[in-house]
Amino acid sequence: MKKIRTNIIFFLFSISLLAQNATKGIIIDAETDEPIPYVNIGIVKKDKGTVSTEEGKFEFEIPSKLMNDTIKLSSIGYQPKSMLAKEFAATLKENPIINLQPVITELDEVVVTNKKLKEKILGNKTKSKKMKGAFSYAVAGNEVGIKVKIKDSPTYIKKFHANVVSNTSEKVKFRLNFYDIKDGIPNEKIVKENIIFSVKVKEGQFTLDLEKYDIVVEEDFYCTIELLENQKQEEEVFFSAGLLGNTMAYRYTSQGEWTKSSTVAIGFNYTVEY
Repeated sequence: MKKIRTNIIFFLFSISLLAQNATKGIIIDAETDEPIPYVNIGIVKKDKGTVSTEEGKFEFEIPSKLMNDTIKLSSIGYQPKSMLAKEFAATLKENPIINLQPVITELDEVVVTNKKLKEKILGNKTKSKKMKGAFSYAVAGNEVGIKVKIKDSPTYIKKFHANVVSNTSEKVKFRLNFYDIKDGIPNEKIVKENIIFSVKVKEGQFTLDLEKYDIVVEEDFYCTIELLENQKQEEEVFFSAGLLGNTMAYRYTSQGEWTKSSTVAIGFNYTVEY
């Protein structure tokens, strides 16, 4: 049991890489010149990246050995931007402002039906205190979640639930992300706006009402929690976890490579209607 507990805790501790190239700047909307908050910035499939602040600012270091890798910037509602890390660093030295082009998103068609919907809880319902996982002294972009199998299509996501084992990060901000699936791992985000929240619960049940976001899924999906701010050493929030259950996926930072676990899974679950 101790071995399993260690495994579930380790994955969201920050990784230290030898870094020699400091970069910093601000990301703005190409049309309005307004800063874009919480943009994911990172080296693709490497554990090096960050998330822009609420004011669109960012700062992180690029290891010299990764300067020929690709950096990607992405945010809901904007066209992603990619370039070589060395070009990214050179660009910022000349001008610390990077702009992203907004995209026009079409509203989904609303289908009215007289069908009486069924309500169900999907996901991992564990409330264990012996096994736990999530965020401790972690960097912005740490992310963890589970694969959710739906019962019927369409499925309407109403609420997110998790059991908090311990929490000293009441003011730290998180983002709830929904992804479609490709090759068994999270692929593209399927929501049209950021779902930002803090976990105020010290211990026990945490619930996030999602009614206003009108989230509708037609296939199985991944839902994850992403840390948006670097945690201080004394800050942590741990959720219940358990053996088996839904497949879990996690990554250390923005644009990093996803890792799957079918042995241990974080205790996230969802109230849905279908």
